[in-house]
Amino acid sequence: MILSGVRPAAMLAVAGAAAAAIAQPAAGPSDEQACEFRYTEITLNALSGPASREVSEDELAWARQQEERKARGEPCALPEDTAAAFREATALNAAFEAGTRLALSPQTTGERLICAAVWNRWNYAVESTPGEELRQTLRRELSAAYAADREAFWRKRAGKASKRADDRAEAEEKADDLYAAYANGEERGADRLMEWLAICR
Repeated sequence: MILSGVRPAAMLAVAGAAAAAIAQPAAGPSDEQACEFRYTEITLNALSGPASREVSEDELAWARQQEERKARGEPCALPEDTAAAFREATALNAAFEAGTRLALSPQTTGERLICAAVWNRWNYAVESTPGEELRQTLRRELSAAYAADREAFWRKRAGKASKRADDRAEAEEKADDLYAAYANGEERGADRLMEWLAICR
């Protein structure tokens, strides 16, 4: 489905309904599933492949603890101090993935301006997050670097309209509303923001 001549509000309504029908990611993975994912992610990155990130000594020590737990027949256990951030990142990744299945893309100048503004807000959210756990667990498309790249891309695609105060103000207000719903923990706030980021990828 490709949007053409659809107002931003209509695009959001379609995205929200479709995402709910496709994936319903709100439940998210169990702690054990999230822990297994984290263990696998650290183990693979420790192999130092071309796309791998640097793995800290603390992460390696935690991965070794999980190997010992498995040998004893115990379930994987998320580290207490970072479990909440890891759960949040895993849920955000799932919501973004659900959004990619919508097969929607911005078609109007207003939608492109919203895309630029939403990526700007997401960049701020990632950069201002304390600690590294959330940033390390987010998929590459939700990184701060990717957000900055996408913001610039959509501003360029919007063309001269990105300099018109009225058009830009409307987009900024929409992005502020989406970000506020996420930051305030409103119901489906994170899902709606991830839907827009996925549509604007």
